[in-house]
Amino acid sequence: MKNILFISHHLNRAGTEAFMMNVFRGIDHQRFHVDFLVYNQKETEYSREVESAGCKVWRVPSRRESPWGWYRSLNRFFREHAGEYVAIHYCGNGLTAIAPIVFAYIYGVPIRIAHSHSSSSSGLHNHLLHFLQRGVVRRLTTHHFACSSSAAKWFFGNAPVVVIKNGIDTSRFAYNPQVREKVRAEAGILPTTTVIGHVGRFSEEKNHVFLLKVFAEYLRIQPDALLMLVGVGPLMDVVRQQAGALQIMDKVAFLGERHDVNELVQAFDIFILPSTFEGLPFVLIEAQCAGLPCLVSDAVSSDNCLTDHFEILSLKQSPVKWAHKITSMLGSFQRKDGRKTIEEQGYSAASTIKYLENIYDAKI
Repeated sequence: MKNILFISHHLNRAGTEAFMMNVFRGIDHQRFHVDFLVYNQKETEYSREVESAGCKVWRVPSRRESPWGWYRSLNRFFREHAGEYVAIHYCGNGLTAIAPIVFAYIYGVPIRIAHSHSSSSSGLHNHLLHFLQRGVVRRLTTHHFACSSSAAKWFFGNAPVVVIKNGIDTSRFAYNPQVREKVRAEAGILPTTTVIGHVGRFSEEKNHVFLLKVFAEYLRIQPDALLMLVGVGPLMDVVRQQAGALQIMDKVAFLGERHDVNELVQAFDIFILPSTFEGLPFVLIEAQCAGLPCLVSDAVSSDNCLTDHFEILSLKQSPVKWAHKITSMLGSFQRKDGRKTIEEQGYSAASTIKYLENIYDAKI
């Protein structure tokens, strides 16, 4: 049995964590034991799932709340436990906190993976620290992974990188007309209503305020419409206030954190992602698997385009332009199952996990 350690800031329900949990669930548990190291003391649904399976969630203090306590705890952890693991798999959006990689190197963990899950970060300080430490990480790690070409460039510059596709459980997200009817009926959504969907954390880079402006303009074209927002985050109240200011609150459904996203996307008619930066978000793969047309910003990597119903529009374009693009995309669109297309391009969880198992086995 080989022990693997995933490292991330937390185990909340978000894209990076979804990747780790997909690997955790699908890996061969006869050959590999997977633990997690997080910078958070909170218990989450994911952490409970891990611990109920007999695996560990190691916790250290948050770096923001206690930088010195975070550093000392990491040093103590690797000094005492590094010998138990054949690999660390560091998953992050930036390289502002590389102490786990440094300690894994110092204390001799054989396989040290740095895995980029984003193409930028917020704040000048974070950008500067990221670029200053990027060269150190390249020298201390044995494998460089990224979820897209833009995420690879962000983490590793011109160094060699393997793009690891964000594989999903395609069977769960394949288009299902019966589930669509059920979800819409339960929510009281009429068959004639156009549902615009978005799944993402309420944070600055997801650009919810711009999305609301787009939707407000779309309502001028098609009054029988609903915007469904799935997720939680620090800017949720700000977005609610904006919806009120635009006088569209009765047309916006704030659904919070959900465990049935695979069913909710069936109820959507189009998926919108106007992010200011992204890596390769799971939600776009899931939306395309569900047969949805997708309209995304030009800050989202073209690596995400897997079907014929995928459009990229500049954030410099007005909300009016975005609203008219939604109209043209829906047009005479006929929805169909995107599962086969997604699988043919290597975005199934099974193919991703098989590759990683070879890495953990030191075969690659």
